[in-house]
Amino acid sequence: MPRATAAFPVAVALAALLSTGGSVAKPARLGAARPASLCANDERVVYTCRFGAKLGSVCLARNSLHYRFGPQGRPELHIASTPDWSNIHTGGNRSQGGLNQDYIRFTNGMTHYVVHVDETGSLNENPGRQSSGIEVLQGSSGENALASLTCRSPASFDGSAYDDLAKAAPKDWDGAETPGGPFEVIY
Repeated sequence: MPRATAAFPVAVALAALLSTGGSVAKPARLGAARPASLCANDERVVYTCRFGAKLGSVCLARNSLHYRFGPQGRPELHIASTPDWSNIHTGGNRSQGGLNQDYIRFTNGMTHYVVHVDETGSLNENPGRQSSGIEVLQGSSGENALASLTCRSPASFDGSAYDDLAKAAPKDWDGAETPGGPFEVIY
């Protein structure tokens, strides 16, 4: 009797194949799943990573940029770009084959939140290794380190969204870090 029970699903599947002329309908293909983030549905995820039970996300809206940190669905910290984007700075470091890094710095008073993504270059002993994290610094030039978070899970970084920051920012915004300034360092 158990053999008949086990054979029944096979017989149903065979009957379905025969009744469709041997073709099987394929399920509709879904788009790539959006990574877990603190971004709203109408925002692009520039960066997101899980830090234990919390997420750190950078979100690009039509005319604003947001940094959020906290549990999924309940950010504890939210810093939005000011109307002139004077609290947003971008930078990067390029070495000759050793490390490539891009970062966005959000400033809230005297506290700076630096979200960075890194990839080791061809001359590094581990070329192509990717890493990222968030640095929290305090002081006019970030002289006091408050926290250094390393992303241990796979991070999501959208380079095209990062490149589109200038399109969302006010026309006269120049958020580039000052060359040789206190924040133009490798994080």
